Amino acid sequence: MIIADASVLIALAKMRMLDLLNSVYGHVLIGPQVKAETVDAGRRISAPGVERIEKALDDGWLQVARLSSKEESTTHSIVSKGGLDAGEAESIALASSRRLMVILDDRAARSFAEVMGVTFLGTAGVLFHAFVKKHLTLAELEEAVEALSQTIWLAPSVVAVVLKKAREADR
Repeated sequence: MIIADASVLIALAKMRMLDLLNSVYGHVLIGPQVKAETVDAGRRISAPGVERIEKALDDGWLQVARLSSKEESTTHSIVSKGGLDAGEAESIALASSRRLMVILDDRAARSFAEVMGVTFLGTAGVLFHAFVKKHLTLAELEEAVEALSQTIWLAPSVVAVVLKKAREADR
């Protein structure tokens, strides 16, 4: 099980690769705020891929967590101290309290997670894990990383590291 922030859901849904999360991690947990950002807001603006996120929720492998009062308190603290948006803060609070890895793409959110001792990876890391677990071939990974870099901003160094590690593992 893993926690997902909105960015990974939006990016993979747009790329028609959302099911990779299920294949690689099994159940995926999101907070109510991430659901609001991806599904509720997505539906209002007819965002591409929103129907895939809704289907994942209907299928049950993507689940909305019910936050404990401690998780809610941690979320509010992160928003006020860290300046993160509520979805990122909620994702970090969930991951911290439940001792799970979280998928975050935002640099400030990653920094905050690191300070809190929360293990994280980004969407490019998800694609790499999918390759390692043989859900993607090297060619499919290369295509997916290219598609991802057209969907969200990816540092060229991230692309280079992911592809280098994958090519080394493919030998």
